[in-house]
Amino acid sequence: MLETRKKFAARGLTHSAAHHLLAAGESIEQRGYARVADISRKLGITRGSVSVAMQSLKSAAYVEQDESHFFTLTDRGRNAISSIRARHEVVERFLTEILGLSVEQSHRESCRLEYLIEAPTARRLSALLEFWREHHPDFTLEEVIEEKCPDCNYVDDALCPCCGLECLDDSCPFMETVP
Repeated sequence: MLETRKKFAARGLTHSAAHHLLAAGESIEQRGYARVADISRKLGITRGSVSVAMQSLKSAAYVEQDESHFFTLTDRGRNAISSIRARHEVVERFLTEILGLSVEQSHRESCRLEYLIEAPTARRLSALLEFWREHHPDFTLEEVIEEKCPDCNYVDDALCPCCGLECLDDSCPFMETVP
């Protein structure tokens, strides 16, 4: 697990850093600058935590800080924000339009996934969305997907007949029958 986290961090922004950068970007869009206090208030965390995170973003050349301690975005920071927002939008649309999740749930889960997927994956999701709209404009998965895994108690080959895998639902009774 640690190796996986290192790979994500080496690739660019961590989840936390992405949220700090997005919060700074929103403040900069509204005011033309961002202060530690603005970002702290937006994220609901201490100024000390924000200060440490912003120094990392500054060292990585996502932001610059002037003598008044106001942050502005570098080209790299603006590009990163655009990329994160685009990936967020694609993931959110996929979760809402294809998987039929609520807008609230799709937004919440998109925030968790936006920085994890790479651009080629986001482009493929976007292409799948377009394909789906073109070929299945009226179909919803709600017709074939149940919210909870049914009571399956299926143990013959250790695969859940609903999920097709080891059961994906941790509340599934099937999980209780697997040794």
